[in-house]
Amino acid sequence: MNKNKKKGFTLIELLVVATIITILSAIGLVSFVNAGQGARDAKRKADLETVRQALVLRRSDLGNYPSGGAGGADGYNLAIVALLVGNYISSPTPVDPKDDETYFYSYDDVAQATFTLSAKLEKDGSTYTLTNP
Repeated sequence: MNKNKKKGFTLIELLVVATIITILSAIGLVSFVNAGQGARDAKRKADLETVRQALVLRRSDLGNYPSGGAGGADGYNLAIVALLVGNYISSPTPVDPKDDETYFYSYDDVAQATFTLSAKLEKDGSTYTLTNP
């Protein structure tokens, strides 16, 4: 028997294992980030649909949509306040899961028949838009 032979892993075996662990960790991290973005985008879409339904309900009761002021994020906040006051939406109100300034509302004061709700989606950078039915 050879008494000088040591048991253990070679440097090559350790490098291969470390490389495999690194690759699997990177794949897992990318999947985790994508899943989070997808979940936040789904919440944005659901929030806008909730607000759209409240706006339509308000119009059926009062005959008009709330004014959105200058539009944009401030317009969204004004519309939410009007919906809260009329009990068309409940608190807590829909807010973006990551940034409070991502939801937008605009209202056509001239035609008084159209509104637009939108949010910028995180995963692909596109804009999700809802209008009145």
